[in-house]
Amino acid sequence: MLLQCCSHEPGSRPEIEKDQLVDLLVDIHLTDSYLSYRNRPGKWPLRDDVEQAYGFILAKYNATPVQFKNTMTYYGRHIKEYEQVYNKVIEKLTKFETEIDNPTNSEDDKPKPKT
Repeated sequence: MLLQCCSHEPGSRPEIEKDQLVDLLVDIHLTDSYLSYRNRPGKWPLRDDVEQAYGFILAKYNATPVQFKNTMTYYGRHIKEYEQVYNKVIEKLTKFETEIDNPTNSEDDKPKPKT
């Protein structure tokens, strides 16, 4: 009886730490964007490309597909927490987009004062 109450069923808790999940999801969205851009308009990326890219991302964060699935199952049951995670994802993607659209000038790029 004690073992049953203390055991964790898949999705009963997030298996990937929240900040790590935010970074992982940012990488997934950036990868999706790249794969969509790389392919012809109106064509979906090849499944092998997506699986390989997602595998690389999961490995980067030392996460397995099962851990990711269980984490997403948990957040599917805890929508308010998932909104907090996704707000951070959106914030990071927006910051990244802003940096791409408005790169800061390096010292070499700055206009030189006229003398």
